[in-house]
Amino acid sequence: MRNIIRKDITGFNKLTLDVFNALVGLYNHMIRRLALASVWIVIAPAILLTLAVVLSTTKNNINLPQVSTQLDIGDTRGQNIIEAQVIAQQIEDPRPFVIERFLTGTPLEPYSAYIVEVSDKYSIDYRLIPAIAMKESGGGTTIDPASHNAWGFENGQTYFPSWEYAIDRVASTLKNSYVSKGLTTPEQIMAKYAPPQLETGGKWARDINHFYSQMETL
Repeated sequence: MRNIIRKDITGFNKLTLDVFNALVGLYNHMIRRLALASVWIVIAPAILLTLAVVLSTTKNNINLPQVSTQLDIGDTRGQNIIEAQVIAQQIEDPRPFVIERFLTGTPLEPYSAYIVEVSDKYSIDYRLIPAIAMKESGGGTTIDPASHNAWGFENGQTYFPSWEYAIDRVASTLKNSYVSKGLTTPEQIMAKYAPPQLETGGKWARDINHFYSQMETL
């Protein structure tokens, strides 16, 4: 009877140990799962944010070749179109730009916008002042820089204190002594501005008209 009881106790102890080990294993498994879940909860937002950044960057990289391809179409023609659009947006009045191009490399180039402003002030053709300057002195390149007299006033003897003063004075003279008296075309202005040219075929007026046409193409 004692042996039977000892066997039962031994069997019970073994069963208890197996159950205990199973419970310990289950506990450890649950702890690992819980730890993994905790780690996932912590790092999941960072992973999702990283994925969003990667996807956004990838999308932008995919679009870039499409834009480049569109810009490459037509080569220089496409570039010219873009430049024209930029110029159209930045310049509401193209006249200063036209005169600037016409007077490039001359002392009068920086005063292109002022020439337009003064021409409007006296209601004269904005091309007249730069055209006469180009005819008389190459836009001020062949005169004494201190004279600021690019228009041949008094056969080049007049000295103006500044380019601004000279431009205003020339515009005022053209308005009051020519345009207001009905002398508006280069041919009509030439008869009073450069009368000797009448005897040589009127080259002065032809050159002024040529400069007018040149500015219209800029």
